Amino acid sequence: MALIQGFTDRAQNKTFLPANTTNNFLAIRPSGNPITAEGLAGMYENADLIIELSELVKIHRLESNSDWGFAAFTLKEAFSYKGDLNNDLSTYSLIFKKIDGKWKISWMQRSQGTTDLSTWE
Repeated sequence: MALIQGFTDRAQNKTFLPANTTNNFLAIRPSGNPITAEGLAGMYENADLIIELSELVKIHRLESNSDWGFAAFTLKEAFSYKGDLNNDLSTYSLIFKKIDGKWKISWMQRSQGTTDLSTWE
């Protein structure tokens, strides 16, 4: 839960992502293009990106065993990039690994911003 909450808090993503991801972490964006934790954190430093809202709507699945875990959750996100407003409802998948006793995010994938929550019922 703490990794999901930290990931959701966009204000801390500049430091949260590099500190809480594996060395081989990749995020798959809606375009299909992968990006590293450092690259993703760097996006949040871009002055053209203004984040207004990043709110956890629902955790659909959260499963784990002793050394791995999986989560699927939906975020409501409002942001503008170069003045273009986006108001998204996106589903994320995260895979976690326990490394040296500490949980890290090893994989992330984000859907387009058009999630239909009824598909999770």
